[in-house]
Amino acid sequence: MRSGRIAILAMALSLVLTGCGESSKIYAASKSDGVFFAVPKNWTGLSTATLNKYEKSGEDKQSESRQALVKWQVAYSSDPKLKVSQVFTLKPPSFPLIFVRVRDLTSPEINDFSYNSLRDVITPITKLNEGLDLGIPDFKVLEDGEVVEKGARGVQTIYSFSLDGVEQTLNQVVLLSNDRTTLYIFMARCATTCYNKNRKDIEEIVKSYTVLGAK
Repeated sequence: MRSGRIAILAMALSLVLTGCGESSKIYAASKSDGVFFAVPKNWTGLSTATLNKYEKSGEDKQSESRQALVKWQVAYSSDPKLKVSQVFTLKPPSFPLIFVRVRDLTSPEINDFSYNSLRDVITPITKLNEGLDLGIPDFKVLEDGEVVEKGARGVQTIYSFSLDGVEQTLNQVVLLSNDRTTLYIFMARCATTCYNKNRKDIEEIVKSYTVLGAK
């Protein structure tokens, strides 16, 4: 009888701990695109609608056509006063900032995309790594490697550079769907001092990023 009670108590404790673990996270997902990741529950989020509205408000016709290809995008930060404008600039944030986007590719992109194209989606990493002077000081590639997910494959690059005298570290994962029609972009960034301070949380978020692909 005693062993039965112990077993019941152990099960109850397990359920409580599991519930606590789940409640400490925000699980962001686009089920239709097969993309998932998790951030701490107390982080501030920006929705696809909010980000789309901001992008469209300042676009020319060419940019507008590219923005129309976006299927899903969200942003999260530990900054309680996170503004949309912070997402669409490379100015070093003082709080960890996560940006995730899924977009369709144009016909030329489908034919031309390579691993270097994936690396260069946000920053011209390839040219900078070759030593080309693009006015971006202190550029360094810290890590670079292939990433293979169930629904896509591509590259993860961790790099840093300075802007306005402040160094920031960026951890990006850019993947191409198996049928080469969809681009999956994940970016975590922060001023380097902030990145080092929050490295555990950032790496946990990056690790949670999963691309199963559209069903």
